[in-house]
Amino acid sequence: MDNIEIIKENGEKLKVEVILAFNVPETNKDYIAYTIDDDPNSIIGMVLINEFDSQTNQIKKIPESEKDVVLKAYEEVKNAVIND
Repeated sequence: MDNIEIIKENGEKLKVEVILAFNVPETNKDYIAYTIDDDPNSIIGMVLINEFDSQTNQIKKIPESEKDVVLKAYEEVKNAVIND
């Protein structure tokens, strides 16, 4: 897993740990699944998924109309990695 700095749509920069990067052919877009390590003492981690531009490290919210397709693709890729 890689630690990178991403840029939110509002220009805010965040340091995150990338869990998975994947492409969804149906949307022709790239996405990252990542965690934000706000509390090193916490054992609970939330995984966030956003559209990702690897040239600028900028993330974008996933449009409501694409959420089901992206989530399905994430689950398929995640399961393939786990079962590999």
